Amino acid sequence: MKKRWITAVLTLSMLGFGSVALGDSVLKIYVNGDKIDSDISASDSKTIQKLAEKLGAFSNLDKSDSQLEIEKPKVNLLVLEGIQQLKNKNILFTNPIQGYRDKNIPRTFNVFVDIDNAPVTDDLKIQLVLIGPNGKEVEDGKVMKFSTKKGTSFYFSYPFISTKLGDYGTYKIQAKMKTDDYEDFVVVGENTITVGK
Repeated sequence: MKKRWITAVLTLSMLGFGSVALGDSVLKIYVNGDKIDSDISASDSKTIQKLAEKLGAFSNLDKSDSQLEIEKPKVNLLVLEGIQQLKNKNILFTNPIQGYRDKNIPRTFNVFVDIDNAPVTDDLKIQLVLIGPNGKEVEDGKVMKFSTKKGTSFYFSYPFISTKLGDYGTYKIQAKMKTDDYEDFVVVGENTITVGK
């Protein structure tokens, strides 16, 4: 993932070099707290912010200091038949799901979500969404709220109960995140299941 960031930043730095030479200030970019050396002009900050969002990251621009902070949460999704917490607090996963053979049968499955490096906020909203092969939402989970003031790493599970997978093809399960600083949810993680052969 770091290679993608470096490639994207280098490409944009070549595009933005002309405006830096003309006197526009240089943008200081930080990814998960690490400074990235670049010759990107401050006027290109919107482009970098759109790129960050497409890569599943959050960005915050401080115009007074020409500083752009990008936070990329690490999100892992497992699709399973069952998840149990044992008496000794261990978590037991049963039967990972890669797909189903038949369509139009109500399916119940669980999604285990492991998050590291979440944005620090009192009100982090997370939603799981099931997208069909046609690109339309099949089911959207309820919006869950977490406080990450005391820690940015956590996990949870969410059940999809009697969900009807009506088409053959690949379904996406997306984890979306949002803080009070953003109007829209940002897709930060994804896994797939296939219906059919």
